[in-house]
Amino acid sequence: MSDPESGIAEEFLRGTQLLRDGRCDQALGAFRSVFAQAQSAGNNQMMAAALCEIGWSCYRLGDAEHGLECATGAIWLWERLGNRLEMARAMAVESVLYLDLGFSDEAYELSTQALVLAQAESDVAVLAFVLNVKGIVLTVCREVDLGRRLVEQAVGIANHQKNETAAAYYLLNLGFCHAKMAEAASDLGEPDRAMAEREAAIEFTAESIRLAQRVGDLWTLRVALANSAEMLALQGSHHQALLQLEQCAGLPDLPGTGLRIQFLYTLGDVLFRAGRLDDARLSANQAVELATASRLIDHQVNAVRKLAEILEAQGDAAAALAQFKHYHHLYVRQSG
Repeated sequence: MSDPESGIAEEFLRGTQLLRDGRCDQALGAFRSVFAQAQSAGNNQMMAAALCEIGWSCYRLGDAEHGLECATGAIWLWERLGNRLEMARAMAVESVLYLDLGFSDEAYELSTQALVLAQAESDVAVLAFVLNVKGIVLTVCREVDLGRRLVEQAVGIANHQKNETAAAYYLLNLGFCHAKMAEAASDLGEPDRAMAEREAAIEFTAESIRLAQRVGDLWTLRVALANSAEMLALQGSHHQALLQLEQCAGLPDLPGTGLRIQFLYTLGDVLFRAGRLDDARLSANQAVELATASRLIDHQVNAVRKLAEILEAQGDAAAALAQFKHYHHLYVRQSG
């Protein structure tokens, strides 16, 4: 390997480690540097790999539109290079970015294509990544039980490979699946089943927190702490939920836009359930403003719904109705 190529590879490895550590902004800078160097050297493989990782970094930072452009470019290059395995990885990244922007039909189709490609190859780590993404897409599209089974497969592969970073992330999403199952049970008037599913969600998320702390993955740790806080508040453990959000806020490095929005609407939810309605409304309003500006549909759905509930509890019926209508529109768009 020539010296320029060696330097590109080293920078790519540095970016990969930063991404594993959850330092996504720094990772994004490293992968942009890799892309620029690879472009100058005419190294199409490294250009494609860098574009895919830029797309994934953007997903984690809440910049879905730029991430989508990069993931699309990665697919285009990998297809021309004849690398179907890396096409599967890039398609999975593109799928979850489409999902973030509210294009659930596109996300569903892409994740299906990615899974077909990954299943035809022999790299189980990429297969686990794609299974996890397909599971998330199915869950958001209200095929929760099927989505859960796919994420369980991803967790099993990561555990077999002793990849604790991947396992932490997949366990986070397995907790998300069970939280959605709890939500569905609650809507159907089945409180016992909702409680059992929520307890499972808390358990899987707690394991994600433990692993993320051990491997030093700040991104997964932030999301898991916020998810856990939301579920604990639903169980009535308001003090414990606030402690987890305090721990989340005290983590090093600034979170991306997406994580900032999640923190705000989760804080609003916990404060709402603790009876601190004015503080809750302030946090939820801030979350709605950021989510609207970012155009991240999942965060818009969560933030608008929470603000509507808070406004209703405060007796502001007209404002609450307007937000519930907005929430319904967003939810239908997200679910496809």
